[in-house]
Amino acid sequence: MMMRKTLPIEYMYLLLLCLLGSPALAELPVAGPVVVAWDERQALPKRVWVDADAACGVPGRVDPDDCFALVYLLSRPDIEIVGVSTVFGNAPLEETDRIAREIVGGAAPVYRGAAGPGAVSPTPATDALAQALEDEPLTILALGPLTNLGAVFAAGPSLVGNVEEVVAVMGKREGHLFHPAEGSAGAAFFGHGPIFTDFNFVQDPDAARAVMALSSSVTLIPYEAARQVTLTSEDMRALAQRGGIAGELVLLSEGWLAFWQEMAGIDGFYPFDLVAAAYVGNREALTCRRTGVRIGADRRAYGPLPGPLALMVGGLAGTPGGVLGEVLYCDQVVEGLVDELVGALLTIDESD
Repeated sequence: MMMRKTLPIEYMYLLLLCLLGSPALAELPVAGPVVVAWDERQALPKRVWVDADAACGVPGRVDPDDCFALVYLLSRPDIEIVGVSTVFGNAPLEETDRIAREIVGGAAPVYRGAAGPGAVSPTPATDALAQALEDEPLTILALGPLTNLGAVFAAGPSLVGNVEEVVAVMGKREGHLFHPAEGSAGAAFFGHGPIFTDFNFVQDPDAARAVMALSSSVTLIPYEAARQVTLTSEDMRALAQRGGIAGELVLLSEGWLAFWQEMAGIDGFYPFDLVAAAYVGNREALTCRRTGVRIGADRRAYGPLPGPLALMVGGLAGTPGGVLGEVLYCDQVVEGLVDELVGALLTIDESD
């Protein structure tokens, strides 16, 4: 004999309440969907501010690497250039400001900044950068002297809290001289080529000192990282054949390439700022280590001679010797980075 299934009395009661309606039932909390915490910013372009002393095309032997860095970053869909501030450095401010506007076009706003070291008065660049930091956190890529950044943080120390990272092209190991012949077979100390300075640092050491106080938010991309990447004359020919903005960069770099060929004995040049831009685009492009940073005379390089001030890594924060704090020091690039960068420049649409 089959047993007839019957609903329990409580089910019948609930069914009746649903049919007739019940104020008490309506007030019961309703379980919503399970919400999984997720940072929406992970899917958004990385917000980047670029501080540049762009000088490509300036007569003479002037480094065009800022222009390569700007073009590279502007071509990346995963990066939002919030603004570009201009600063003196590779050329006078009149030139760097004009060139930055020509390179960037209407892709991002460009703001005029400091014309010389030690500038503390507000400029369009400092006002705009301060406002951008107030709006939302930023990564700042500093391709020139740190004058604009120093002025912003001096006027608004609280803005440091919205700095995700300052990536600066400067810094060195104690005793390291920036010589193109370094490491080559039979290279003499005073061999072929000039000894380069840590240009961005020496243009405004006081501003660098102020920015280094940000400590854990600062990343240094030094000469010794850039010297592992060479844009050769063959690379430049490939870019020239591509035409568009890539071809224009080649034309604007002819004097710099000739300088390296004649004076440094290298058939190409180190694109310092482009390497820093590669790091901003992909932090795995370089190998980095956390270390102390200080400003002082490089006794290992110059001995008792009164050598210039240097921004040097090594040591721990809080130890004697003027250590300012700790930074991330990125001195090794991943294998194949130059091919990746040239490939990216070759695939830029002419409309970019």
